[in-house]
Amino acid sequence: MRNPLRTYLEKRDDLWAGRGDDVIALHGPDGRFKRVSASAEGVLGRPAASLVGGRLTDVVRAEDHALVLSGLAGAAKEDRARFECRIDHPSGPRRVEISLARTARGLRSVIRDCEERAGRERAIQAESADAAWFANKRTEHLVNVSHEIRTPLSAVIGFADALQRESFGPVGHDKYRDYARLIHDSGQHLLSLVTDLLDLSKAEANEVALEREAVRVEDLVRVCADIVRLQAEEAGLYVKVEVETELPRLMLDPKVIRQIVLNLLSNALKFTEQGGVTLRVGIEDGMLVLTVQDTGVGMSPGDLALVGRRFKQARTEGVRGARGTGIGLSLSQALARVHGGELQLASAVGAGTTARLTLPLDQAPPAEKNGKVTSLDAHRSA
Repeated sequence: MRNPLRTYLEKRDDLWAGRGDDVIALHGPDGRFKRVSASAEGVLGRPAASLVGGRLTDVVRAEDHALVLSGLAGAAKEDRARFECRIDHPSGPRRVEISLARTARGLRSVIRDCEERAGRERAIQAESADAAWFANKRTEHLVNVSHEIRTPLSAVIGFADALQRESFGPVGHDKYRDYARLIHDSGQHLLSLVTDLLDLSKAEANEVALEREAVRVEDLVRVCADIVRLQAEEAGLYVKVEVETELPRLMLDPKVIRQIVLNLLSNALKFTEQGGVTLRVGIEDGMLVLTVQDTGVGMSPGDLALVGRRFKQARTEGVRGARGTGIGLSLSQALARVHGGELQLASAVGAGTTARLTLPLDQAPPAEKNGKVTSLDAHRSA
C-alpha cells in the first residue's frame, strides 16, 4: 500500500516545481514574497526567483493596487480573502484571481489565470444582451452601472484602508486618520447598496443559484441576532430569540436566509424607538416559519401597500434618522420566492410590525458514520 505521506509530499513538490496551473506563494507578515512556485513563469510571465523579496503589488497593475491592499487587510482580519485583478503579462494585460490565506508565519497566496473564463463570461453577457435587449434593457443597464460603481468603490475602500493601517508609513495629523475612517465607512455603505441592487436584479430574474446545505436553523438565527444586538443595545432596545425545541436540520442556503433575516432585523430596529425586536422560529403546518416582530411605530394600510415595491418606501427615514433606499424588503421578498418561500408583513400604526417568512420544510438526510446511518443530532452529540 502506498504511503499517504509520501504521496502528499510528492504532490506538494510538484506544485512548487511548477507542474500545476496555479502560482503558489508564501509571504511574510509584510506581504513580501518568500517562496514562489516555478509556475510563475507561465502565469505571470516572470521567473519565480525574480519575485522573491518583492511585494504582491509589484505583479499587479497600478490601478488595481487598491484591490491588493484591501485583500491583504481582509486576510489579516478574516483569515481569508479572494479577489480578481489585472497583471501586466509580456503578452498583454491579463486577468487573474488571487486567493489569500493567513498562516502561522504570514500569508499563502494562490494566483490563477482567469482570462479565458473572463472572456467566456463577456461573450455570454454580450450574447444574452443581444437576445433580450428590449425586454431587459432597464435591468441590464442597472447591472452594468452597478458593476461600474463597484470598481472605483473598491479602490476607495482599499486606499482608505491602507491609510488607516499606515501601510507605507505614518500619515501625520490625527485628522487624516479620521478622514480615512470616514472614507472607508462611507465606501463600505455605498458598496453594500450597490451589492443589494445587483442581488435584487438577480433574484427578480430568478438567476440566484442556491447552495443548499444541512443547516441548524437555531444556530443561524442566533448569529443574526448577535450581529444586530450591539446596534440595538446602543439604541436602548432588546433583541430576543425564541426557538422551538427539537428543530431538525434543514436543507437551506444559509447565505440567502441570513441575508433575509438580517434585513428584517435591521429594518425592525430602524423603526423601533422603545422596546425591541423578537425573532421566533418554529414549524407550522409542515412549513418552517421565522417571525420578526417589533414594538415600533407601525404602518398604516396605505404605507403597508408600498412595502416591497422597488425603491418605494413607507417612511423616508427611521426613528433615529437612519435613511434607506426601499431596496431591503424588496430584496428579502425576492430572495424568499427564490428559496420557494414567502414573506408577508402585518402592521398597524402604533402597534409595531410583524414580518413572517415561511419556507418549505426540507429536512437534511441522515449522516453516515462508520458505514452506518446515524441521525445528525446523534452525530453532533458524539
